[in-house]
Amino acid sequence: MLNDTLPRYFDPRKYASNEVSLTGTIALSEFKELAVLLASNKGDVIVSLNFKVDEDRRYIANGNIKAQVEMVCQRCMKPAPYSIDTELSLAFVYDEEHAKSLPAEYDPVIMTDGEVILAEMLEEELILALPVVAYHEESGCNPIALKYASSTDEAADDEQKPNPFSILAELKAK
Repeated sequence: MLNDTLPRYFDPRKYASNEVSLTGTIALSEFKELAVLLASNKGDVIVSLNFKVDEDRRYIANGNIKAQVEMVCQRCMKPAPYSIDTELSLAFVYDEEHAKSLPAEYDPVIMTDGEVILAEMLEEELILALPVVAYHEESGCNPIALKYASSTDEAADDEQKPNPFSILAELKAK
């Protein structure tokens, strides 16, 4: 649930014009799409956003989000902790056309009827901050899983393997 200091919906134009700062927490259980990617939805997301109007009259927000989440380790299939600490630089636009004209430093957020749902906006950023594949530190996984997941081959590198085309070379010599 959103805590008392964070609104569910907000008008970025109003917040930027008044240079509002938001700080608070949101429970991970509020993020339904993110929960599908995690091993557990226990914990909180710490949010800090500062709204303003930049020199080009864009409505922007800068800040960060932090969370400690658990993802499924792809070596041992057990929960693996992962820390998210992402800096945000957002610009609020009315449509896709305006989003294309933003400088690369800003991530676009499209306003629907002038309002933005805070949890949905943050959920997208959290999903983008997750690794594609999660692993424990090598010492944290099941030793049997490490043996099979190891990228090193136990065969000696200097061992000569027979060339499958050596028979053709012999036939050609005859």
